[in-house]
Amino acid sequence: MRWLNASCCLFITSFFISGCFNSHTELLEKKCHEGDSAACSQAANNYFLGIDENGEKVEVSINRSHTLYLKACELKDGKICDKIGQDFLHYESGINPDLVSALEFFEKGCNLDYGPSCTHLAGLLAQGKEIRRNLKKARINFDKACSLSDGQGCFFSGLMHERGEGVKQNYAKALDYYKRGCNLDDPQSCTNIGAMYYSGLIDIKNYSKANEYFSIGCHLNLGYACANLANLYINGYGVYTDYKKALSLYEKGCKLNDSRSCSNLGIMYEKGMGADLDYALAYRYLQKACNFNDGNGCLELGILQSKGLAPADAENNDSIASFEKGCSLGNTNACTNLGLYYADDKTTEGLNRAMVYFEKSCNGKNVKGCTNLGVLYQNSQDKTHLKKAFNLYKYSCSLGDATACSNLAIMYAYGQYVKQNFTRSQELFSQACDYGHNESCNFSGLLLKNGISGKADPEKASVYFEKACKLGSKDGCKNLKSLSSK
Repeated sequence: MRWLNASCCLFITSFFISGCFNSHTELLEKKCHEGDSAACSQAANNYFLGIDENGEKVEVSINRSHTLYLKACELKDGKICDKIGQDFLHYESGINPDLVSALEFFEKGCNLDYGPSCTHLAGLLAQGKEIRRNLKKARINFDKACSLSDGQGCFFSGLMHERGEGVKQNYAKALDYYKRGCNLDDPQSCTNIGAMYYSGLIDIKNYSKANEYFSIGCHLNLGYACANLANLYINGYGVYTDYKKALSLYEKGCKLNDSRSCSNLGIMYEKGMGADLDYALAYRYLQKACNFNDGNGCLELGILQSKGLAPADAENNDSIASFEKGCSLGNTNACTNLGLYYADDKTTEGLNRAMVYFEKSCNGKNVKGCTNLGVLYQNSQDKTHLKKAFNLYKYSCSLGDATACSNLAIMYAYGQYVKQNFTRSQELFSQACDYGHNESCNFSGLLLKNGISGKADPEKASVYFEKACKLGSKDGCKNLKSLSSK
């Protein structure tokens, strides 16, 4: 009985002693104030999440969390300094990031030799948003990050050397930094090595090496590396052409949210390349690409919709909306397609809208956009507009656009803006014919047959009529038959 009483006393004493201990997180907080930076970090995390590492609930306190993170940074924990900097960059929606404060903490983290902080510091300095742009200082910090084994730092150092930003352009040094980054499993570094070999920036083009490094980037789950690798298999660059292999690579890239992979995957299903033709899948992937703001994806989605090939139950079947989005994303072919749509309206309002889109396309160096803009100017018959049409056709023709060469030939034939010149007209019709424009072949033949551009040459004319006929011109076939019967 005496033993039992002693046991009870021991139990009761033990109970009261344990009741004097704080919670696990409060103990961590106490250690933090005693100079334990790891305890600061863990306690801050617990207060932020509302649960500790043992699964016990903790009262959420953002203020205590923030205070403890600051304490950890003061205790020279570079990783925590970097986290605080990131928090200043990524506020809740509607609150602008505090770049100046972020810069301060990234600098602290970098000074404590935490590599990612050096990369983040350099990134802000390179962007120059609210902070004076300093490419030289950015490069120095990217270099430091790389020396501290941060792969992203190596990547950006390589990129600056490749582009000649903040340093003299040097492909050899860029390659060296990319290789260091790739050895640290940075997928962008590996992929850029592949791109350098693909483009021939290092000696000559080497598709085998490009394949090797694109493969590494794709294996490290970088979507556009998978897309680049797929491109090699689509075109048979350094490998046998393999559409199925390309399809599987685009599928992986699309799963990794690479817009180009989704776009190309949609096109492959639309054309039945590497898989059975499937318009529903084509629509799904093109819509995903367009949702990712891929201009080409929006263009191809619009084309699919305009052909009536989108699924009947598709939520979005508006080709014009797709073209408009593609055009707003800088896809000049989408702008051209919008121009063609509004030009068909024939009303003044429609033609004015068409002109806006053709002009936007042409300003983006789109040859078809320039040619179509020229057509609108030529049809207006205004002398100042005819000059614009002539210059646009001249530009497009010089870049191999058959319609532009043909229309330029017509302007010389009729003396629109320029002095009438049938010899020059025949030369341009001939050039357009060489580019595969069937009616230009026929017109060239007519000028030669009737001696309008010089001495009549029926034999040469028959060559043009024959070519026109083979290219599908009914008039060409008719004129060839007529000439042969004489």
